Amino acid sequence: MTFKNFVKINPFRFVAFLLVTILIPILSVLGTYLVQQETNSVVARNWQQFVLINTVSIIVLAANYCLYSVATYLTKVQQQELNDKVRRQIVEHYYFDKKEHHVSDAQNRLTNDLTIINDNYFLNIYFIIYGAVQIIAILVYLIALNWTLLIANVVMVLLSLALPKLIEAPLSRATNLISESNQKYIDTLNEWLAGLDQIRQFMAGAKLFSVSQKASKKLEDATVKQTAYTKLLNGINGTVSAIFGLLIFILTGYLVKNGAVTIGVLLIVGNFRFYLNQSLEMITVSRGEMKGTIAVREKVNKDAEFVPHDFNHDGKVPAAIATENLSLQFPNGEKLTYPDLTINQGEKILLTGDSGAGKSTLFKLVLGQIKPSSGKIIFKDQNGEQITPDMSHIGYIPQDPVVFPASISDNITMFDEKLDPQVKKVVSEIKLSTDVDKFKDGLNHELDLDKLNISGGQRQKIVLARAKIHDSDIILIDEGTSAIDQNATMKILDNLVKTPATIVFIAHNFNEKMRDLFDREIHLVK
Repeated sequence: MTFKNFVKINPFRFVAFLLVTILIPILSVLGTYLVQQETNSVVARNWQQFVLINTVSIIVLAANYCLYSVATYLTKVQQQELNDKVRRQIVEHYYFDKKEHHVSDAQNRLTNDLTIINDNYFLNIYFIIYGAVQIIAILVYLIALNWTLLIANVVMVLLSLALPKLIEAPLSRATNLISESNQKYIDTLNEWLAGLDQIRQFMAGAKLFSVSQKASKKLEDATVKQTAYTKLLNGINGTVSAIFGLLIFILTGYLVKNGAVTIGVLLIVGNFRFYLNQSLEMITVSRGEMKGTIAVREKVNKDAEFVPHDFNHDGKVPAAIATENLSLQFPNGEKLTYPDLTINQGEKILLTGDSGAGKSTLFKLVLGQIKPSSGKIIFKDQNGEQITPDMSHIGYIPQDPVVFPASISDNITMFDEKLDPQVKKVVSEIKLSTDVDKFKDGLNHELDLDKLNISGGQRQKIVLARAKIHDSDIILIDEGTSAIDQNATMKILDNLVKTPATIVFIAHNFNEKMRDLFDREIHLVK
């Protein structure tokens, strides 16, 4: 998110925006010139000239308002097109970098951070251009009037441009704090509202209100702090500009007395003061606010960076898994240590163990979602040779299955139309047919994640069907049938273990019939 990006999103529109923005302050200064001429006409009692100039002034004023609306529209369209492009780049980055990203981080980056950049960076491009052109126009005007007024104003401009340095660093920190506080607020809401039913059940609303209010207060304090620094910068600029404006007025009065300028100049010197104050405040405050977005823009730019990728998977088809000296150290000091395991091609493994022994974590290590502190995961092909795996051939059914707001069929095929003919067969094998028949649109039934129009068991069956239809060579099931009744679970597992895939199934509650379906059991100890 840089000025260069802003221009390149649509160069022709930016040029139009630039021309319109340049015209607005020029027309404002032209209006001041017309006021000077109106005053001279009144002094000279030339009423015909006065009426003519007054008519032109009204036209200039109307044109100014129209051009301002056009400039606002052009910059808003430019911003939104750039936002759309950056959002797409961020989503692609998250998709291709193969790292785990928290939903709250993505929400903050795609919404709040872009809003901060729009309001405090791109919007200020207009004010910087407007202020700079207005100062130049006034200086040209002053050259035509009197060199003494020119020198006085140049000194004022140079001094005022140095003002943002006084508060640039704290304003930058304050702007960055808003982004961080907003992210913490979103994190808090996600963490606590996810268990809203439990909070209601145990009437723990007071704790929810306390936690959310505390996070909200931090966001509020960060916003207030940024506003305070911005207003302080405005106050410094306003005070200095007012002092210089008064000095210019006194200087102009002296020049009128000595016949160096006309009486009309004395009457419009207040306009000089207003426009210069306005321009200097625009430039200094805008520069300060723009510099204050550096940290936020760096975060957005980093998350929008292009990640090299190849749609043709480089890895080979995995068939078996082994671990070697595998361990994971947590920040709180706890450590998980795994025995050396070998799960051969086609084996059906029942993975059990103590609570906290790291069964689910083992799956995340295998999938590369987290990195081990030591040791490694080894993948082997059908010939037992060590390979770099194509992870798309590993099916994963987590405890809380992930489905999308699309049809049941699309959730199974994951939007691969070539697999559509196989859906009914897989649905039958996973014992999902009876559930599908209950929906008016059958396999075309759209899932509503907000209204939860499917049960937990149906979600698990959909994800099981997803793994099966994609012919996963390794299927990792983490309590993936916990919401399905035992009779259906046994039928589903009986179908799965008959496939050639390597299957590792985590279960806490199981019976001997279920145990007998598997080749062997691996028990992890905490």
